[in-house]
Amino acid sequence: MPQYVVGVHDGHNAAAAIVRDGELLYAVQEERLCGKKNYYGFPTRAIQACLQHAGIQPSQVAHLALVTMRRTPSVYQSTDQLGAAQREVTMSGMARRLFVWYPAYSLLENMGWPERQAAATNAGFQPEQVQRYVHHLGHAATAYFCMRSDPHSPHVVITMDGSGDMECSTVWIGEKGKLTQIASTPIGHSPASVYAQTTGQMGFVPLEHEYKLMGMAPYASPKYAEEAANAYRALIDVDEEELRFRVKTPELSFLYPRRIRNMITGMRFDNVCAGMQLWFEEMVIKLVSAAIQKTGIRKVVCAGGAFMNVKANKRIMELPECEYLGIPPSCGDESMAMGMAMYGYAQVGGPGAADRIAPLEGVFLGPDTLEEETAQVVKASGHEFKRYDDIEAEVVKCLTSGHPVARCKGRMEFGARALGNRSILADPKDQDVVRVINRMVKKRDFWMPFAPVVRRERVQQYFQNPKNFRSPYMMLTFDTFPHNFRDLIAAVHNADLTARAQVIEKHHNAEYYRILEMFEAQTGRGVLLNTSFNLHGYPVVKSAEDAMFVFNNSGLEYLAVGQYMVHKKA
Repeated sequence: MPQYVVGVHDGHNAAAAIVRDGELLYAVQEERLCGKKNYYGFPTRAIQACLQHAGIQPSQVAHLALVTMRRTPSVYQSTDQLGAAQREVTMSGMARRLFVWYPAYSLLENMGWPERQAAATNAGFQPEQVQRYVHHLGHAATAYFCMRSDPHSPHVVITMDGSGDMECSTVWIGEKGKLTQIASTPIGHSPASVYAQTTGQMGFVPLEHEYKLMGMAPYASPKYAEEAANAYRALIDVDEEELRFRVKTPELSFLYPRRIRNMITGMRFDNVCAGMQLWFEEMVIKLVSAAIQKTGIRKVVCAGGAFMNVKANKRIMELPECEYLGIPPSCGDESMAMGMAMYGYAQVGGPGAADRIAPLEGVFLGPDTLEEETAQVVKASGHEFKRYDDIEAEVVKCLTSGHPVARCKGRMEFGARALGNRSILADPKDQDVVRVINRMVKKRDFWMPFAPVVRRERVQQYFQNPKNFRSPYMMLTFDTFPHNFRDLIAAVHNADLTARAQVIEKHHNAEYYRILEMFEAQTGRGVLLNTSFNLHGYPVVKSAEDAMFVFNNSGLEYLAVGQYMVHKKA
């Protein structure tokens, strides 16, 4: 009889995933199903979607694996992250953090547990089915089981985020299906928390807009970046012997908002971003390099929100001592649903269960586009449309004619990155396509770059990747070549000419791969621009209905949904 395990992350950007006999069947974020970006809470809809896809009832699940021991009850959870960041600089805000939040979080390991138990019961599960696990074990399990190069070689596993269950960073050895923790950093010494706090003090939304600061960083001059970095270097450093971070200040890092506000007052926006990014990269590579040296293990896997910072990942990749780097897609808390499903199966699946866990190969794990539903949506739209047996050829026809195309086909990809099935595609040769797409739908900050997609066979033609690292989930950034970066000018960072590339392989998504093949055959260029198919402030589209909503409420002119090409009348 098949054995099913459901993994659940029920915090910020909640998600669920289901494993059957070690194979990941389905994974989806709650935000995609309820339409509320970064949904916080128990992912009831996502769990139901997992069970429905598997065709089972809650009683048939061997194990419901929840990540994180303690969770702030929903009645106390602030949904206004920017407002919370502004309150934390006040004396009363600091006092609440020090004398109320920190003692409660430290001492109450069962914080929020009754609420979570009730939610699991309401979803149809019995108490004996439910088990919760430590937060950074969730990150470590996600990194190891999803991204290990093979099940037998040892890997050094690094986790790093703002905080979770009294830790902000851990180091593990993953080998033969087991994880052994060798280091830990307590929550009061968190570089990632400093990054989030700076994001809030600059008027951006913490836990969401950190990428905007990373995107601005390359525009500052090295001189002023170094000066700003020195201010951050006075806050936290790495204890390379203990493989942990340590504050260099009298107070702990969760009390830094006021210090950071005073520190950056009077600094230019771009210099703050550049200095903080430079310091943050130093923190990450010091820790990773020390972990490799101490363990002697040169294969590295990482997870936690800190590794959404693709420029820091680039620095890890370039370490001479790093021979392999694996980072899960969307490696913040949401991805722990996948890791927990895998880890839970390793616990309950019997002898050899860990070896039966298949590494991640593609993340097209969500809802599918159904022919009947798509046909109804398209026919009711009022737009011109036509059904094609070879819709990929029609997509390429639009792209080579200079038109961006929104694509919604097949199963939805998991995570923050659009990876082809819920994407807007365009020819990156023309720099003006950035303005066109932003005007049509994206409305991104003017300094933020788009990203390219390329077939694995062509990656060395466009990107400097001497170790030939895989990058199927847009988690790595590469330098481009001086002689041909203009072939993808609309999908590179204009300040430093780097690119956060998706490198796809045919077995991940044959139809998406074929679009690239046909585009290259007609243009001689094997790279496209790929950005997420959504309205600003909304989750990425899920269904044909969502796709049509965005199409109708944007300036997009072409929509490839299922086998249909939809075109707005002039």
